[in-house]
Amino acid sequence: MHLPISVHLQAAQEAEAIQEEMNEKIERLKAELVVFKGLMSDPMTDLDTKIQEKAMKVDMDICRRIDITAKLCDVAQQRNSEDVSKIFQVVPKKKDRKVASDDDISEQDGEVNRFSDEEVGSMNITDEMKRVFNQLRETFDFDDDCDSLTWEENEDTLLLWEDFTNCNPTIDLQGEQEENLGNLIHETESFFKTRDKEYQETIGQIELELATAKSDMNRHLHEYMEMCSMKRGLDVQMETCRRLIKGSADRNSPSPSSVASSDSGSTDEIQDDLEREADVEPMVS
Repeated sequence: MHLPISVHLQAAQEAEAIQEEMNEKIERLKAELVVFKGLMSDPMTDLDTKIQEKAMKVDMDICRRIDITAKLCDVAQQRNSEDVSKIFQVVPKKKDRKVASDDDISEQDGEVNRFSDEEVGSMNITDEMKRVFNQLRETFDFDDDCDSLTWEENEDTLLLWEDFTNCNPTIDLQGEQEENLGNLIHETESFFKTRDKEYQETIGQIELELATAKSDMNRHLHEYMEMCSMKRGLDVQMETCRRLIKGSADRNSPSPSSVASSDSGSTDEIQDDLEREADVEPMVS
């Protein structure tokens, strides 16, 4: 009878030791989960901050590009709405670099009588072209490097100006503006494509990190659930061992009724012995 009790006691002690070990592992896993959540929250916060900063930069770039595009469109619309005849009739402003051209024109007017009709016509064309270029220079704020367009009046330059008699300078300027607008639009599109590619790469990296974190969390949760199930099994085993130990102890201890019956039997025997001794003493006397 003592052997099963010792076996059950040993099993109960082993179960308690295993339960304590499982509780320690569970506490350690809980601490690791808390640390892991803290480690994951910091990178997520940093990523959210970076995404917000990049979004703000993109919004600022978009606003800047929109302003530039609107200004270019206004300039193009203004140039398209202008009449070529008004350009030729506009009198250039008085500037230092215009004084030289005006002096040259006055000198040419004094020498008109010495030239033939063909030369006079070419000189008038030259004057008109100079006025057009001066007007364009004022409109677009050309740098001083553009003074190379001021031609000296000689036979070569007169022939060169005659080559421009059938050309419309406004068409060339409009074509140049359209080309600049096309280049700007192309640069804007390439810029947005590059930014879109960068954002896609960032989003892919974030999704990969989130998937890795999710898999790690699932693994830790599975381990935690397994530990909890093992703990419940150990609790059941310990409760079973306790009940078995209690039942065996109850069976080994004598019952109160048997003890009372044995006590009554012994008292009866003592009384019989006393009576027998009392009967023997008178006979001897």
